[in-house]
Amino acid sequence: MKNRFTDSFFSSVYPLIILTPLRNFFLKKKSTDTLAISINDPWAGNSDEGYKILKGYLTVCGETISIEKNIWKNKTASKIWFEELHSFNWVKDLKAVGSNQARRFVRQCILDWMSLFSDWSKSIWKSDILAKRICNLLGSYNFFFSSADEMFQKTLIKSIDRQTTHLIRYKLNDIDGFNRIFGIKGMILGSVSFRGLNKNLGYCLALLLKEIDKQILSDGSHYLKSPSKHLEFLRNLIDIKYFLSRSKKTMPIELNNAIEKMASVLKSYLHGDGSLATFNDSQPIDKIVIDQIILRANSKLKIPDSSRTTGIYKIKENKMTFLIDTGNPIKENTFAGSLSFELSFGRNRIVVNSGAPHIQNKRWSEAMRSTAAHSTLTIDNVNSSDIFFGKQKMTRVAKVWSKKMSDGKSYLIESAHDGYKEIFGLVHNRKIHINCHDRVIRGHDLISKVTKNFRIIPKKFYIRFHIHPDVEANVTSSKKKVILKLKDGNGWEFICSDPIITLGESIYHGKESKIIRNTHILLKDKVLPDKKVKWLFRHLK
Repeated sequence: MKNRFTDSFFSSVYPLIILTPLRNFFLKKKSTDTLAISINDPWAGNSDEGYKILKGYLTVCGETISIEKNIWKNKTASKIWFEELHSFNWVKDLKAVGSNQARRFVRQCILDWMSLFSDWSKSIWKSDILAKRICNLLGSYNFFFSSADEMFQKTLIKSIDRQTTHLIRYKLNDIDGFNRIFGIKGMILGSVSFRGLNKNLGYCLALLLKEIDKQILSDGSHYLKSPSKHLEFLRNLIDIKYFLSRSKKTMPIELNNAIEKMASVLKSYLHGDGSLATFNDSQPIDKIVIDQIILRANSKLKIPDSSRTTGIYKIKENKMTFLIDTGNPIKENTFAGSLSFELSFGRNRIVVNSGAPHIQNKRWSEAMRSTAAHSTLTIDNVNSSDIFFGKQKMTRVAKVWSKKMSDGKSYLIESAHDGYKEIFGLVHNRKIHINCHDRVIRGHDLISKVTKNFRIIPKKFYIRFHIHPDVEANVTSSKKKVILKLKDGNGWEFICSDPIITLGESIYHGKESKIIRNTHILLKDKVLPDKKVKWLFRHLK
């Protein structure tokens, strides 16, 4: 009883102790130099990136920095690059190379890191970065460790033991939201890897179940509505299941249930080419990784065609895949893409959203999160919900409502949002009819006046349909039709009821962290309340 009280009291004051010089006494207390079990990381790295590292260049989210002189002393990189460096996620790319040169490079980097950063610091020892570091070093242990000298082996294991002990004691007090899953994963791997930390496993699993309950909605969707965030959370759950299985620990039934549900929802986010839809901060993910996650999840549940919790509807039939976001925007890192949709035919993406920014940059972030970066309507290029870079402040968030109907042959989606009510006194209504047999998508956008209390008189509406970079678009002289030529030779046409079509330039972030120029179809005209703008996409047979 006394020991339990002492442990509880120490845990409560530890976050304060770590801010004082006393931290060194606790961080450098006696630690073990042996592992209870070695659990290898089953995910493959990228050997091409590994060879680039050996040549002196590390690329993170499209940002390439020279590391030739000293990998740890670069001061020009972005925050995201810096965090990725200290997470040691790049070690798996060197593991994919598999050469003795790669092993020696990793060992030297680790020695230098331990020399420079063994003392606690707020950024480098931040719980999610620290947990990723623990997982990556333990996961690649057999690659660089067995051929190292005994001194290196003992020094490294002691360092990882100290870092894991701190991670568990700190109780993730410095992270919230999505990133907590990384911290929990690191705590669980550390707990099963070190015999002296096994006693913490129950606490770590309780944290895991609490986080699953908090972040995963009843139908298995992740609360952020982002396909790539959903995938990343699922991947972490699969890893935790693997750790528990390898260490012969009891598997919580809630963990298995969450994996099954999330894998089923993940499949609903896929286009015909196997890639993820680009809604709500979704980053491009390699198709091989997506396939591996689905395979390892091994879910037999039916793939949902709609989610009441997120408002994302999917229709997949006769080689057509249509996805639309009719849910309320997320208040965390808001993307103002209400009622935006994506369309693909076979393995060809046709209509897309512009994607998510790859770097931590205010200008890029606000551009890619704006309504104009989505395939939907804007009024006077004002966002349908407020977006704030690096802040969770919220003042105006669109309220969205919708319903989906089917007669067995075709589908009708009716939706609307009030994001422009406060500013312009208007509501955006979007109705879309999908005839899968004839491969025709008919839609109309209507702006209705709902109140006389508004701040600004609206002038123009802009309806954008962002076209995938692989699609060639040409507008006819009538300005009522666009011919779309797909990469495989198939043709589609876009027709508008009014002669107001123009083609504009956009940027697309949906391919492997690259910025690619693409085209968007633009419908622009004066705002006339209750006037319907009719349009359709049709496959040319």
